[in-house]
Amino acid sequence: MRAFSPAALAPFAAGLLIAAPVFAACQGESLFECRIGKKELELCHTGSAVNYRFGAPGKHELQINTTLSDLEYQPWPGVGRTIWEAVTFHNATTSYDVWSGFDRQDPDAKLEGGVNVLRGETLIAALDCTKGSVRSGLDLLYGAKEGIGQCWSFDDKVWITGSCD
Repeated sequence: MRAFSPAALAPFAAGLLIAAPVFAACQGESLFECRIGKKELELCHTGSAVNYRFGAPGKHELQINTTLSDLEYQPWPGVGRTIWEAVTFHNATTSYDVWSGFDRQDPDAKLEGGVNVLRGETLIAALDCTKGSVRSGLDLLYGAKEGIGQCWSFDDKVWITGSCD
């Protein structure tokens, strides 16, 4: 019987580390990730914070942190052909609306997503994720917000602290 040497796995482990996606940088719960051209967009929920990161692999050109309680998350309203969700991050007068969705009547539908950048109410960029690169768990925000005592008012389209009854 041959003795096993952990050192024998080193070349394989190194290959795995090199091949690991940059998205793996999220130390919490990954909510959304995609490629936009040669850049990456990632949303990560860690503790009471949600982080928006955008930039070249391994180099965040923009990072915005907000508390879960202040995060503007719009869940799917339950009607329409497209199941979609959106979340907004603010940086001074600029807003970053990250969205994901798919056509629920198309059996071959692929998840799509992107980010709309607004300065005030003016759209300054609409960036779509590269097809096939979207991984989204924005729906996890619904339970996270309920977990901190907020509920979604479908009538007012806002998160309320306390009961929605």
